[in-house]
Amino acid sequence: MKTEKIIWGLIFIFIGTVFMLDNFNVINFYWGSVWRFWPVIFILIGANMLLSRFADKNYGAIFAASITVLVLASIGYQGSIPREDNGWVNIKFDDKRRDRNEDWSNASVFSEPYSGTKSASLNIQGGATTYELIDTTSMLFQADVKEMAGGYSLEKTTLDSVDVLNFRKRDKKGRGFKMDDMESNETRLSLNSNPIWDIKVEMGAGSTEFNLEKFKVRNLTFEGGAAAFEARIGSTLPLTDVTVETGVASVQIEVPSASGCKIEVDSGLSSKDFIGFTKQADGTYETENYDTAANKINISLKGGLSSFEVKKY
Repeated sequence: MKTEKIIWGLIFIFIGTVFMLDNFNVINFYWGSVWRFWPVIFILIGANMLLSRFADKNYGAIFAASITVLVLASIGYQGSIPREDNGWVNIKFDDKRRDRNEDWSNASVFSEPYSGTKSASLNIQGGATTYELIDTTSMLFQADVKEMAGGYSLEKTTLDSVDVLNFRKRDKKGRGFKMDDMESNETRLSLNSNPIWDIKVEMGAGSTEFNLEKFKVRNLTFEGGAAAFEARIGSTLPLTDVTVETGVASVQIEVPSASGCKIEVDSGLSSKDFIGFTKQADGTYETENYDTAANKINISLKGGLSSFEVKKY
């Protein structure tokens, strides 16, 4: 009896059943509550490798299947509870700062002065990090980083009167491997509210929490693997384009009630929760005021096994 086939069969049956029941509104399943459990796949694979060596193959298969069922049942229970009630950290955008009493005195500071530019582009690269953007600054850009100095770099170029900022986490080559890379990296970002911004974030694993109400954001792009992305979009420009491409991720986007919003979604096994939107004949989702609103937000979502949530505030 092939133990690995049993394990993967149970996993696929679980995922397919949950998606079907959720899509037909039989249950409410909150993928944002369980996305952080994705490493359990490696645990199950490891269990399969160990149990497959039992002399009694049937006993090993039954034991592996039992473990898989128990793990999936636990995940199913966790997914039935909204994130704000399940004990996970949930960012509230009306909080001015999370953990303001935290000591940031030893943080590395990266900044670029503001020269009066009307347009700016910010490119962020780096995984295993929490990026938080809430505050404005008199500088063009500032980042406070909780990591050893030299872990990040900030470069500025000017192209056609546009200030282009590249803020990236450097390759580990030359600085050694840090065991706390996956846990301790935390970055607080601040932007000047005067320029029109194009923002792009690329990361493998980590989380991004952006409150962009005060900023003029023309384009916001997020590309991530196993990541969490939370953004609150403002209504400071007539048109804002938001593009999200993910692998296994939790995506939450908030848009102003007064703004018209359209969503295009191209996903595989992804959960969709678009509160206050109506599905159109072409497969897109729109708010009732999309055609008449002075400010519009267009959102493009692409993902594999992800949780997409868009709601109005």
